[in-house]
Amino acid sequence: MIFNMRAKTVNSIPTFDELYALAPQEIKDYITKCDDTPQGTDWHPEGCVGIHIRLVYDRARETGDLNLALAAFFHDLGKVDTTAPNKRGGWSAHGHERVSERLVEKYKQWIGSLGGKFMTVKEIVGQHMRIKQMDQMRTPKREAMKQLKTYDQLKQFSKFDDMQTLSKDELNRYK
Repeated sequence: MIFNMRAKTVNSIPTFDELYALAPQEIKDYITKCDDTPQGTDWHPEGCVGIHIRLVYDRARETGDLNLALAAFFHDLGKVDTTAPNKRGGWSAHGHERVSERLVEKYKQWIGSLGGKFMTVKEIVGQHMRIKQMDQMRTPKREAMKQLKTYDQLKQFSKFDDMQTLSKDELNRYK
């Protein structure tokens, strides 16, 4: 099944459940485990990683950009393997984006079979945490980020990934 990545409507991009049904078994297993993977409530009032991924996916899907939607589907899967208690009594998932990026690499043929651009999805997934620190970066690193082919998509993705903008309607949709 191929989806048009330049679609103008969300109807040409699968719903989260449709994409899940098409996913390789390992990815389905990760998604299932995300429902049991906690997150710190200071940044994630929605709770578990599974709800977070669904929220970000639905926000990305609304753009009609298949690559953004696929990046949303993969971006936090690595939290399954990296989430651990932190010193403040909450949860941290340092390095999760590298684990998620490796999953994108492993399933690049599947991504391509859906009509996605593997390198675009990989870069968004791999850089989705760094883009949030742009203001703290020194000028050379900031300029290097701006030179990424996916820079504009990364900025857009960062907005989808920001749960501080979560509305009550969005949250209630997933509870």
